[in-house]
Amino acid sequence: MPLPHPDFDSLTPPPTFAGESREVTILFSDLEGFTALTEQIPPREVVDFLNRYFTAMAEPLAAHGGRIDSYMGDAMMVVWDGEDPTQDACNAAKAALAMLARMETLQLERLAEGKRPVKVRIGLSSGSAIVGAIGSPRFRQWTVIGDVVNTASRLEALNKQFHTDILLSESTFALIRPWAEVKTLGPVSLKGRREALECYALVNWRDA
Repeated sequence: MPLPHPDFDSLTPPPTFAGESREVTILFSDLEGFTALTEQIPPREVVDFLNRYFTAMAEPLAAHGGRIDSYMGDAMMVVWDGEDPTQDACNAAKAALAMLARMETLQLERLAEGKRPVKVRIGLSSGSAIVGAIGSPRFRQWTVIGDVVNTASRLEALNKQFHTDILLSESTFALIRPWAEVKTLGPVSLKGRREALECYALVNWRDA
């Protein structure tokens, strides 16, 4: 079963959260061009939009079993760490596509309000990671550490180069191959990795 969120009323976390290795799928998302946009609109509008955006994204993520690990400005990291890696990867991919659909609705609302649209970019990667409670004795946060996290983050950023919305690592695509319609982008170089990584743009989903 996925690890529950800890209650850190005590300064010493439960032994359960000392750290363990798990198979996970990580989703990273970010808003393309939003940093520049924040310099052009009032702070209240920035906060209002981000709250509106994250609220819209939380629904499809929860519906597909994702757990939001952290927010980093307009970026978000989401984790799937159940007992079935294939099911986790499928749920993450379907959640990513659902996020795009929700983003289309937000875009139409912004255009109707006379506001500049923004684009969401998503990266997915699957593999082994360390999960546990990280931090100081006074503040610890449950989180996930490992190359799978870095890869998902790098793929998210790589969407801008390929003009894509959702990029998958080869490890994620291997798990969801029977159902995923993708565009193969070939081996790409990612910062921090010696070898090129095969990556795929997720286009559609076949439930049958």
